[in-house]
Amino acid sequence: MKLRWLGITLALILLSGCSLVEEVNNSLDYTEQATSFINEASQFAGSIPDLAQEAVSNSNAMEKLTEQLDNMKARISEFNGLEAPAFAKDIHEQLAGYNETLSQQIDDYKEQIQNGVTDFKNTEMSQTLDKIQETMDQIRSLAP
Repeated sequence: MKLRWLGITLALILLSGCSLVEEVNNSLDYTEQATSFINEASQFAGSIPDLAQEAVSNSNAMEKLTEQLDNMKARISEFNGLEAPAFAKDIHEQLAGYNETLSQQIDDYKEQIQNGVTDFKNTEMSQTLDKIQETMDQIRSLAP
């Protein structure tokens, strides 16, 4: 009888340990995905101003600019669809809010491009990208 209880107790300990390991793995996955997204947003923010300036006189650059804007919108949608672990919900919601704003600003900027205006530095988009980049320290603090 004691062996049976010992066996049940050990099984419960192992099962609870497995869920703890799974939770840590999910946390690491989210942190890595969020870090990757913020790095991509930083690269996007760094490349768009020069590309926008070049797009004024170069149709290939204009196509590349439009493609990068579309890719960023797709990446935003993908990131916002992530399931954040409980401890990261607030940061994820903050990033998702910035992302929704950025997505709308990308649409607005694409409309400006259609009208011949490619000035990126004076758009609200660059400010939103700065806010996204500022969350990197918060994301790093989540890593176990």
